[in-house]
Amino acid sequence: MNYAKVLARKLPIGSGAMESLIHQVVNLRMKENSKFWLKENVEIMLHLPCQWIAGSWHNFCNSIFTSFIHLQTV
Repeated sequence: MNYAKVLARKLPIGSGAMESLIHQVVNLRMKENSKFWLKENVEIMLHLPCQWIAGSWHNFCNSIFTSFIHLQTV
């Protein structure tokens, strides 16, 4: 990591922000009472908020729909 650039942009360099995000997204949303996830579905569920925040939601959805259509035609 280029600490000088990160600090110049006033971005956090500690792990606290990431640990908090993991707590909020993974522990509170994925592990709530009465929520059960198949192991193979958890990763894609964690990608959803990331794609939304990154502003690439439509591209992400299109790639899923496209791959689903290709699976159906094979």
